[in-house]
Amino acid sequence: MKHCFPIAVVIAVLFCMAPCCKPDDVIHELPSPTPQGPEPETPIENTGSIPEGMNLQGKVVDTGGKGIGGVVVSDGLQCTETGDDGTYYMKIDAASVKFIHVSTPSGYTPPVFSGCPVFYKLLANQKNANGIYTVEDFTLTPVSNPDRATVIFTADPQPRPSTAGYDKIGYHSLDCCEDLYKDLKETKETITGHQVFGICLGDIVHERMNLFANYVAGLKTLGYPTYNVLGNHDNNSAAADDDASAADFESYFGPRNYSFNVGKIHFVVLDNLIMKDKSGKLTGYDQGLTDKIWEWLKADLSFVPKTATIAVCAHSPMFKTQNGERSAKHKEDYASLLTSFAKVHAWAGHTHTTHNYVYPIGDRYSKVEVHTLARSTGELWTNEYLSAGTPRGYTIAEIEDGDFASWRFHPLKYQRGKYVGTGNPPYDLRDWDYDASGVARMKNGGGVLDESYQMHVYSPYGTYGDYKVYANIFLWDSKWGTPTFTLDGGTPVEMTLVKSSSRYDYADTMMKTFYKTFNATLNAESGYSASNTGNPNTLFSTPVSASSGAGTVSVTDRFGNTYTGRISW
Repeated sequence: MKHCFPIAVVIAVLFCMAPCCKPDDVIHELPSPTPQGPEPETPIENTGSIPEGMNLQGKVVDTGGKGIGGVVVSDGLQCTETGDDGTYYMKIDAASVKFIHVSTPSGYTPPVFSGCPVFYKLLANQKNANGIYTVEDFTLTPVSNPDRATVIFTADPQPRPSTAGYDKIGYHSLDCCEDLYKDLKETKETITGHQVFGICLGDIVHERMNLFANYVAGLKTLGYPTYNVLGNHDNNSAAADDDASAADFESYFGPRNYSFNVGKIHFVVLDNLIMKDKSGKLTGYDQGLTDKIWEWLKADLSFVPKTATIAVCAHSPMFKTQNGERSAKHKEDYASLLTSFAKVHAWAGHTHTTHNYVYPIGDRYSKVEVHTLARSTGELWTNEYLSAGTPRGYTIAEIEDGDFASWRFHPLKYQRGKYVGTGNPPYDLRDWDYDASGVARMKNGGGVLDESYQMHVYSPYGTYGDYKVYANIFLWDSKWGTPTFTLDGGTPVEMTLVKSSSRYDYADTMMKTFYKTFNATLNAESGYSASNTGNPNTLFSTPVSASSGAGTVSVTDRFGNTYTGRISW
C-alpha cells in the first residue's frame, strides 16, 4: 500500500477541496515510497541571498505560482511567518528537525495524496548546499467558500488482524472498519457546494503498524481528505522512546503536532500521550505534553489572533472526562494559553465513551467545550454495535460564517461482517435489525437507521427494581433542553438526569454480560466491566406506574432540532 507523501513532479495535479472536484480527483496512483521515507523531491534553486544567520529558506505559493503572505511555517520546534511574497527563512538545528510544515491558512487547502493532506516536507529530501537548505515550494489551492465547511470526526477505529484472539469474540474489527469507510463515503456524497474534511482522533490501529496501510486504503475511497491524530496504540511498542515510537505514524501522515485554519477556526492537532515502558514494551503512557510540544504549541498560537476559535484535537481528553478533571503534564500551561482565546472546542477520543461537557459561566475553563467521541467501530474487543451505550458512528460538525454552527451524531447503518463469536448476543434492546445486505432497518417501520436516531429509549421494567423509562441521549450536554416523556394519552413529564453510579445504558450492560458469560478471556479482563456501572452523563429516567404501556421521549438539542423516541413495555 502506498504511503501519503508529497512528490514534486505530480504536485500540480493533486486534489484540491474545491466544490467542483469529484471524488475520483482525490486519488492519484503514484510509485510507492521506500520504507525509510518519501520519494526524493526536486527542490527549487536558491535564487537569492539568504539573510545572515539563517540556514533554511522556502516559499508558499498558490496554484498560480503567486506567493502567499502571512502563512505560518514550522520546523516542529519553532514557527515563522512568510513575507508578502510568500518567502520564509529559518535558523534550524538540522539534526533535530524531521519536517518543515505549514499551518494552512483559511481560504486554502494543501495537496492531498491517498486521502491524506500533504502540508509538510521531509527535510532530508530538500536541497542542502553547504548547510543551507532550500525547501521545495508549498503549493496551496484557493477555496471558493472559505467560511463554510463540514468536518467529519471519527475516533478509535483501532483494527486488529482477524487472526488475533480478541478479534474472534464478536465481529472482526477490519470488517467494522470497512463498514465505517463505506458509510463515510456515502455521507460525503450527500454534501456539495463547500469543502469537506475529516479528523480521526487517534488509535487508527491497535499496535499493528502494518495496518496503517489498510487504513490509508480506506481513506483513499472517501472522497475527502482526513487529518490524523496520533493515539497511544498508534505508537510502535518496540521503539526505544516516545519520539521513536511515532516513526511509523509519521511515515504515513507527517508530523504529529501541527495546525491548520478553516474560517475563523484554528485547528491544532497534538500528541498528548507520553509513551513509556510497561512490562518491557512501550505501551505505558503519561497524560499531557512534553516540554518540546508545549514550546511548539506556544510558538504556533503566538500567530493566532485572540478573537479566533481554537479547535484542539488530541487523542486523550485534555480537559474534563466523565470521571473528573484531567490531570496532565503542562495542563495548567496549555489551559491558560488556550482559554486566552475567544472559544475552545476540545475534541478527543481514547475513552471509548461519548462525553460532551460545557463548563459553566464563571468557571476558569468557561470558554471550553469538551467533545469526546465513542469508538466509531463499536465496543472494544467485541466490535459490537455500541460503545459504552453509543452506537457505532461518528460526529459531523458544520462550520458556517467561519465558526462551528452545529454538530450531530451519525449512526453507522452497516454491519456486513458475520458474527464469529459463541452463542447469540441479546439484541432485544437494539432498535433495529440488519437485513441480508447488512443494512440496519428500524424495527418500528423498517426505515434505514439514520441521523434521526439520537437516543436509545428503553424500559427494563423491574430489572433495576425501579420501574422507569430510560433515555440515553448520545450527544446531550447542558445546552440541550431537558427531555420529556409523554405516556400515550397523558401529558409531558420532565425526565431526570440519572446520577446513580449503578446505572448505565442497559443494552450495553446486557451485551457485556453476555460476552463475559461466553468468553473466559473477557470474563477475566478487569477492564471489560467498566461500562456495566457508572453514569454516562447522558442518561435520563422517569418512573412509570403501570406494568405495561407506551409513550414518547422528546428532546430538543442546542441547535433547535427536536428528536423523539418511542417505547412500549
